[in-house]
Amino acid sequence: MSTTNGGPQPQMAMPQIGVLTQYVKDLSFENPHAPRSLAPSAAQPAINIQVNVDAGQVAESDFEVSLRIEGKAEAQGMLLFNFELVFAGLFRIQNVPADSIQPVVMI
Repeated sequence: MSTTNGGPQPQMAMPQIGVLTQYVKDLSFENPHAPRSLAPSAAQPAINIQVNVDAGQVAESDFEVSLRIEGKAEAQGMLLFNFELVFAGLFRIQNVPADSIQPVVMI
């Protein structure tokens, strides 16, 4: 059967996304004033946490997505703790038009 105007259209393959692997890319924790920083205190610590997501292409259909979580706590001018975690995953995306996969730019 031939495809002509008005004839049957070729079947498009279904879009697919697969998780190839997940891993801890970086992990650090600092408690520079222990055990003194663990003592009870009347003052509430100031806690700051940041979460960022980044993605990059590593092969034609493979993408690495990283979740970065950073945080620190301070009280009375003393650093109580500081941490950083980068958790990443490798994903394979197939049968999705290349022009529909665009990087996200965060400002």
